[in-house]
Amino acid sequence: MSRYFDPEGLARVGHMELVARQVVEGFLTGRHRSPYHGFSVEYLDHRAYTPGDELRTLDWKILARTDRYFVKLFEDETNLRAYLLLDCSSSMNFKSGKLSKLEYGSFLAAALTYLLLRQNDAVGLTLFDSKLRLHMPAKARPTQFRRALDLLEGVEPGGDTDVGAVLHEVAERIKRRGLVIVISDLIDNESAIAAGLQHFRHNNHEVIVYHVMDDAELTFPYERLTRFKDMEGAGRVTANPKSLRARYLARIKAFTDRVKHDCLQRNIDYNLVNTKQPYDVALAACLDKRSRMG
Repeated sequence: MSRYFDPEGLARVGHMELVARQVVEGFLTGRHRSPYHGFSVEYLDHRAYTPGDELRTLDWKILARTDRYFVKLFEDETNLRAYLLLDCSSSMNFKSGKLSKLEYGSFLAAALTYLLLRQNDAVGLTLFDSKLRLHMPAKARPTQFRRALDLLEGVEPGGDTDVGAVLHEVAERIKRRGLVIVISDLIDNESAIAAGLQHFRHNNHEVIVYHVMDDAELTFPYERLTRFKDMEGAGRVTANPKSLRARYLARIKAFTDRVKHDCLQRNIDYNLVNTKQPYDVALAACLDKRSRMG
């Protein structure tokens, strides 16, 4: 099953729609007892008929084709609304392997979109750096997956980031309670980020944070004299990594621990994601959160 989830292997496929489908279908196949099988994408506008449903909502074309009863599902009958927020700032362009943090986050967002739409959830997508770049409102229509892919396939890293301000702006735009999923390296003012996340909780949204970090950022594997560059600034420094490793690893652990603490204090699901980490771990976190909301 590992072929469904390996980020670098899947990236070689190149086609985001195919990757998203492979990841989700492989993940659901692996969860033999999962109650979240949903309908295939072509049936996102429908649900199975149950006694008491109005006959006028039956889809007779599906009945003729499959001999199964489905009723037309209107947007207000979806299970929940999910809002995906993807950080596209310049720091997300960093990579030490095959995938940058932005590429990993884009594939993850595509897979989550497909997974949630399979559950009859409405899904929206926001791309941001220091400001909102694109905002696609949440819908549960069959075309929503294609619209999300069009945005994600064309995404390019932007400039600096202002995560906190963007979170506040999106919180003001979202009027209906739902599930907010933030995909970011969170390299910004931590108190501002915490305040932005709190805004969602104040508005009664459930929140999942995917804290995406490159493997090299977490392990600092450098051995030789190395020139380091600030991804969101002009700073550069040449240094011996061996003299920096202990201090760097202590600081990066303190950083991730603080972000995790800020999330847990607000009853927010926190997931530290290494860009080498298989996608199924992240998908499981989303489904588990969704099941608790139900």
